[in-house]
Amino acid sequence: MKKILITINRGTLARNILRTGVLDKLLDNNIMVIILIETKIKDYFKKEFSHPRVIIEQIPNKILGRFRRLFNIIFNGLVYTETEKRMLKYGGANKKPAPKYIYYFKHIIFSIISKIKLLKKIARWIEINILIEKDYDYLLNKYKPDLIFSSSIYSKPDSILIKAAHRFKIPSISMPKSWDTVGRLFFRAPADKIILSNNFIKKWVINNQLIKNEDIYVVGMPQFDIYFNKKDYLSKEDFCQKTNLDPTKPIILYASEGLWTSWDWYYLKEFITNYNILDKYNIIARPHFSNLSEKLYDRFNKYKNFYLDEKNIRITNMFGDCWDPTKENMDWLAEVINISDVVVTFMSTFVLDAFVYDKPVINIYYDSNIKNQQIPIKSLYNCFHYNAVLKEKSVTLAKNSSEVIDWIDKYIKNPSINHEERKKTVDKLCYKIDGQSASRITEAILSNLN
Repeated sequence: MKKILITINRGTLARNILRTGVLDKLLDNNIMVIILIETKIKDYFKKEFSHPRVIIEQIPNKILGRFRRLFNIIFNGLVYTETEKRMLKYGGANKKPAPKYIYYFKHIIFSIISKIKLLKKIARWIEINILIEKDYDYLLNKYKPDLIFSSSIYSKPDSILIKAAHRFKIPSISMPKSWDTVGRLFFRAPADKIILSNNFIKKWVINNQLIKNEDIYVVGMPQFDIYFNKKDYLSKEDFCQKTNLDPTKPIILYASEGLWTSWDWYYLKEFITNYNILDKYNIIARPHFSNLSEKLYDRFNKYKNFYLDEKNIRITNMFGDCWDPTKENMDWLAEVINISDVVVTFMSTFVLDAFVYDKPVINIYYDSNIKNQQIPIKSLYNCFHYNAVLKEKSVTLAKNSSEVIDWIDKYIKNPSINHEERKKTVDKLCYKIDGQSASRITEAILSNLN
């Protein structure tokens, strides 16, 4: 019986790999799967994935020394895009910005070294051959796997396991945690094969991460398979009955970007109190899992025609992103997007979710009056992955609150505006919406087994 080690360090990955069909398909092929998790494993997780050929093992967290951290900083900077520049200058999510002198120093150094391919090759050789880490060798000796599948290429355990796989002569295959992380840092210790979501990223990875074309699989986004495969949806009447909304009014979906835009409740307050948007439309507010516990949108529960969509987001302390969505959560999100007429959001993967359903998207592109706004809104949008969306002109950038309201009205009257641009964006960044992304991931894994 073949054995595969799979790393899971985020709820996002539990969703993408374990709940979209990849795990099921591996088990259908008589594979034994060993799931490796850094944190204490919850009982609900053990119960859900209880199977004679599934082993869930907690692995120790590797604490890096000062010397190792310094090398990581230098090696990471061998890829330096607008995303990392923004992170250094402004911070982001729960990360504070670097002091100005640190920012300028790193910016100058990274701008230079990221352009030197020879340095990337040298760094990769040092990482694999000199900076040897044997922390997880016991797992390879214990299970004698036929393949290691790294589901998050930047993760500490993943890079250690990939390097161990090279030493043990075990095939390895890896993928980035998400399409929005690829353009951030250098792949210090890439696996033998890389799985990517689209050909746009593939071209960039070949040129900037020095990965060979023949070592890359393009598969799409497995979390979108449910959108294609789901056939039955609630009627608007039934949906509104469940959510206490008005079935005679259009539905606006307002999706937060969480810690990245922790002040975004302010915009919604303005739409409700200054523009009386609820007189004309229903609003579904979709909090982000990263700061759901702060209850920023509870203040709007007093309004009629408002629904706070917080009950179908499972929060956990088992993963670093504090999120572990169930299949039911995923199904409900499909219902929410399907029923919505217009989506208002920020520089988020959620835009692609909406585009799969051909829903018009308005991006808020102006600063709030909140003092704790950490990053100017225009800088927030200037990142590698989202610039790929903006280039297609498929979203509307609203530069003030009245533009948001005006564009909502326009899209309600004519939802076909930007239809072609939305389709081109999906084709560019999602590869295929055919319900087979999980199958393509599984095929890539199986084709590399010893």
